[in-house]
Amino acid sequence: MNKDLEKLACKDLIDLALLMPKKFDDLRLNDAPILNELNCTKVVIKSKKQLAGKRLTCIAYSYNWECECTITIFNARPFHNALFAINKELLIYGKLNDFAGLLQFVNPKIIKNSGEITANYMIKGVSDKSISEIKKKYLNYESLKAYDLLDEHIKLLLTMSENSSDAMLLLNSDELNECLKFVEIFHHIRRLNETYKNDTLYKKLKTHDINKWLKSLPFSPTNDQLKAILDIKSDLENAKHKIRITMGDVGCGKSLVIFAAALMTYPNKAILMAPTSVLAQQLYEEAKRLMPGFVKILHFSGAKTKFMQDELQDANFVIGTHALLWADISDASLVMIDEQQRFGAKQRMRLKELATTNDVNPHYIEFSATPIPRTTALINSDIYSYSFIKELPFKKEIETKLITIEQSKELFNHIRIENEKNHQAIIVYPLIEEGKTNTYKPLESVIPYYEKHFKNVYYTHGKDKEKDNVLSEFALKGDVLLSTTIIEVGISLPRLSIIVIVAPERYGLSTLHQLRGRVGRNGVKSYCYLLSKNEFSDRLIEFSKTLDGFKIAEIDLANRKSGDLIDGDYQHGASFKYFDETSDNIILQKAKEYIHKLQDK
Repeated sequence: MNKDLEKLACKDLIDLALLMPKKFDDLRLNDAPILNELNCTKVVIKSKKQLAGKRLTCIAYSYNWECECTITIFNARPFHNALFAINKELLIYGKLNDFAGLLQFVNPKIIKNSGEITANYMIKGVSDKSISEIKKKYLNYESLKAYDLLDEHIKLLLTMSENSSDAMLLLNSDELNECLKFVEIFHHIRRLNETYKNDTLYKKLKTHDINKWLKSLPFSPTNDQLKAILDIKSDLENAKHKIRITMGDVGCGKSLVIFAAALMTYPNKAILMAPTSVLAQQLYEEAKRLMPGFVKILHFSGAKTKFMQDELQDANFVIGTHALLWADISDASLVMIDEQQRFGAKQRMRLKELATTNDVNPHYIEFSATPIPRTTALINSDIYSYSFIKELPFKKEIETKLITIEQSKELFNHIRIENEKNHQAIIVYPLIEEGKTNTYKPLESVIPYYEKHFKNVYYTHGKDKEKDNVLSEFALKGDVLLSTTIIEVGISLPRLSIIVIVAPERYGLSTLHQLRGRVGRNGVKSYCYLLSKNEFSDRLIEFSKTLDGFKIAEIDLANRKSGDLIDGDYQHGASFKYFDETSDNIILQKAKEYIHKLQDK
């Protein structure tokens, strides 16, 4: 069975059942001609004529209609003369029209057998006959009922696996369309539940009491922070739970929740993976400053991993980057991912697997400012438990402006005004070097211009080995920073009041929101400029009107789709043939209700 399904890129029988023909060919002989429709008839060629422009016209007699019709072949080749030889009998199939009072076929198909209805799947490399045989071989009531499908849906899917007049009538009908959407999302959620299954035993912990620590902090945690901490405490004390994601905008205090989770895990080990070395260093320093001295905190640096194994074993809280993916963390009780949108699905699952021993999983939490589309889809699919941190220690005042290249003079004047207030600006470029098809100037080509017109200009990018030092020095001394998206996360710049994003149409909304979140960290009035040579899309216009990361995630989901949530082979792009993540919410709710009903049995 596997080879047959692989041939059709189907993972299981549901995928096979959801494989619909693009159209049906009704090769049954028509009792009477039907104009402007596909007709099948048996004819004998009575005469033919080769006209200018390689057009061949034949007069034929239809046996089943008992009348004459014409057959016109445009761009006729030599073999057509033999194919349409006088007195030759043929079965033809094609669209019939009226031409000067005569029945006419234009470029009809010549078929071998009549009396059948055939499905046309249009799958390259696999014949329609082979597909129909595979479906007939494997699809039946029992095989589909094993997937807990509803009887009404099984009946429809089995009908569509037959080459029949009923299947022809159902194709493209509302009834079939709703069935396909329901079955697809129902089966998808069931597979998700299996992939992210919650019935595996976790390391049930006796949590460390953190109340005294919370009261000793130099600031008062917000209610949302405390609620997120309680959610995590409940998870840690439970032997079964869902994967948790904690979401909150830049500056809402996710770091405190991370530290609280690590402290509650004490004396067991907690792991935190951050996307950049600058952010990992920053979190390490903040943890050392805020957490109790008895917690052994380790900054697991990629450059020193070979020499840190002993320290790794002794540490209670390990903070690192991708280097953790090659470390021995099998004794970890809690795994956390910060800025989860910066990691691929396989990287995140890899870290969790490294801490899994004897099929006992660690507790697992992801943190994000903007849930990426695949995560939003997971939430909508009942997979994640989630906590929201919406309260901010201060009100953010960020104005998002859409501007064109022609308005650059106004922008540069604004940057100078902000510099005079001891505020900083970052200008993000999409490219480092000149390319063959660039429509925007790359970062390296604009450096001389900024150095001539502004003071204290710094520049860096992902390939710059000194980028961490450049960012640290800019934070203290700089006025203007030219950079790529490496500044999306990982650096605290309290004086930053302007960020300019060149070619915003090239980025996902999650990245744009992260970049915008660099400004206004201390409540100072700030600005985000989206600078484009093109007309602004509805997606960017919608983005400019809201600072709400959760609304932005929904906009992003509508534009990019969720990607492959199960195998993680791609991170965006529609993963459904029929179900629409943005408009089929009623069907989604019905599918989830049916799943809950099955679980309660």
